[in-house]
Amino acid sequence: MRTPHFNYFRYLLPLFAILFLWSCGDVSAPPDSTITINPSSLTIENSLPTTETSTQYYTVSVVDKDGNPVGDVKLSISFIWASPSPYNLVQLYKGDTPVDSPFDATTDEFGAYTFRLDFVSGGGYEYKGDVEVRSGAAFAASTLEVTAGTTQ
Repeated sequence: MRTPHFNYFRYLLPLFAILFLWSCGDVSAPPDSTITINPSSLTIENSLPTTETSTQYYTVSVVDKDGNPVGDVKLSISFIWASPSPYNLVQLYKGDTPVDSPFDATTDEFGAYTFRLDFVSGGGYEYKGDVEVRSGAAFAASTLEVTAGTTQ
């Protein structure tokens, strides 16, 4: 004979499992959410004959259709040429750790995530690409353009 407590447990266990998985940060942005990247674009002109590496910090924000920040949302962040190699022009970082592109991240309780991107300029290098952030159907991009400029 089953006790009444078993019946409650049988119905509550799936609910607890769903809540646990939802709180793990593996949830995509809700429908009609908006992702914003700051800065929205970056243009660097460097006419120096030698190369130099610069750092740019990006902040990603996710808000729902009503404009409320959405925390614990899984993000996929990418830049086409980024990978951890000393010979690459662009490197993404998760914290202080170089990562391959794309990499996964999770927004904080305020719907934000900040990451670092290092890039090479000077030495005649010219390139352009988009930092892309995706979560579910939501998408945003920020253009990074490096030009050689003109020498005086």
